[in-house]
Amino acid sequence: MDTQPQPAAPESLPHDCQTMPITLTFDDGPGPSTPALLDVLGAASQRATFFVLGSHLSTSLAMAVRIVREGHCLGNHTFGHARAGGISNQALIDEIATTDRLIHRAYRHAGVVAPDILPLRLPYGVSPADPRVDVLAGLRRKHTGWTFMLDDWRRPPPSPSALAEAMRRHAEVCAERGRDPMFCLHDGSRYAEARPNTVEAVRLFLNQSR
Repeated sequence: MDTQPQPAAPESLPHDCQTMPITLTFDDGPGPSTPALLDVLGAASQRATFFVLGSHLSTSLAMAVRIVREGHCLGNHTFGHARAGGISNQALIDEIATTDRLIHRAYRHAGVVAPDILPLRLPYGVSPADPRVDVLAGLRRKHTGWTFMLDDWRRPPPSPSALAEAMRRHAEVCAERGRDPMFCLHDGSRYAEARPNTVEAVRLFLNQSR
């Protein structure tokens, strides 16, 4: 992301995507760091949900298939990562539909049944005054937020150790309040940037959590 997104309350993920007390989600991929991130997740037996951009997914089918085959879920992050008001309502509807089709194609190629309703997260999150909320209501789709978004999207991003420590602290607060954390991180960007700090931060955090 390019600017600080608005916070958003989390919505439940489909049951098949919600299998662990700590939920990791990744936006803006598939990207150059996705393979390394999948290796880290696999080593820790941690599942995640990847909110993918259709613009990347259209040229990264093989990576999306790997994501699904390794037990993770794919979610819709629209096609082009437009912010609120950046495109018309109809264009947003078309972007969501196109990305849904690409995600379903990845599930078919992976030989895995897709969730009945694909999880969806709009770029930059939503606020009550966001005009995109009405679009989702018309589509009968819910926006998936987060309990904590990491600053790994900044340029430059925080160090891996700083990111991992922020995740650890948030997980502790959630545990004290009796709720499960849902982290929002990034395995790419709309410019297809690498996220090595994110990969290493996730490795550090998962190693600490064992």
